[in-house]
Amino acid sequence: MNSSDEIVPCVILAGGKGRRMGGREKALVNLLDRPLISYTIEKISGKVAPIALNVNTNLKEFKKFGYKMLEDPIKGHLGPLVGILASLNWAKNMDQKWVLTLPCDTPFFPKNLIESLINAKNENPDIDLVVAKSRGFKHPVIALWKTTNNIKLKNAIEDGIRKIDNFTSQLKIKHVNFDNLDKSKFDPFTNLNSPKDLIIAMQILGKLPPIIGLAGWSGSGKTTLCAKLIENFTKIGISIGTLKHAHQEVDIDKPAKDSYKLRKAGARPMVISSKERFALIQENDNEEKKLFEILEIFSKNPINKCELILIEGYKNEFIKKLEVFRSEIDKPFLYPYDRNIFAIVSKKKIQVSIPYYNINNIRGICELLIKTSETQIYK
Repeated sequence: MNSSDEIVPCVILAGGKGRRMGGREKALVNLLDRPLISYTIEKISGKVAPIALNVNTNLKEFKKFGYKMLEDPIKGHLGPLVGILASLNWAKNMDQKWVLTLPCDTPFFPKNLIESLINAKNENPDIDLVVAKSRGFKHPVIALWKTTNNIKLKNAIEDGIRKIDNFTSQLKIKHVNFDNLDKSKFDPFTNLNSPKDLIIAMQILGKLPPIIGLAGWSGSGKTTLCAKLIENFTKIGISIGTLKHAHQEVDIDKPAKDSYKLRKAGARPMVISSKERFALIQENDNEEKKLFEILEIFSKNPINKCELILIEGYKNEFIKKLEVFRSEIDKPFLYPYDRNIFAIVSKKKIQVSIPYYNINNIRGICELLIKTSETQIYK
């Protein structure tokens, strides 16, 4: 049997708490209007069988995918090893010798992943485990496991072992280095743990242009600079999208207008369109949208025409930022405490350890932003 013909069962591990996603169920977080887990399901469809989901909460939501659901056999959210134990138990009960495990948050794994792992397993019949490797890192959650190790794993968990590497050190392992098999600019095993990672994922998928923030204290001149940058970019043929964060209540509609009456009557959303432009007004339910949720708007037609997005505000977000500094407002620099700041602009010459530009050097600042944005293009 060729490895391409061999079918193994697969379990997608989605039983974690998603702490860095704000406690939300990571597998169900939307990426471009699709649950994150759906990207993994799409890639393995037709290549593995049967498929199961290791889940512990939101069972009603996961049931909609139509796959077998496996809860952790040992309760207490003890980590991925318990999800792997559930996978081994399930596959072994079906008399399967091997089971593939994949995380729910790695949507870019290579097309040849499953075939390559099976090849390695067949070429090394004495091993217990085949693990993917890339960029010098091992990925033991992305692996083919021999199901007869289930008892050994259960005993290890009961003895207090929580880290995968501590357990796998007892096994015979074959690593498959995908640096030799996949030539992507980014790590194909990039996992999405935070809202920042979701922004990067949209860029990898080609649905979001590079983004750069303008950070600074109120009164520093961010809006004035932003307008001048947009004007210069437009002259040289680069289309710019902008996003401004407001701390006060925002209402761009006027009470006397029909659009205001429709929105107040309960329209969600309310769109007004004319020959020159259209506007979308959407009420936030309960809380403000996260940055990655707002940026997702730029991925949608007809909005995704811009080549660079300038963000004013959001100074606490983990995005690349240009700091706008003004000594007259008597506020400290942001850059020593924010590693995402890559340069500072100011009216007065200042001595700093990162690049400095005069705030009136619009051409130079634009060239810097173009160079910086190129690092966010994944092709």
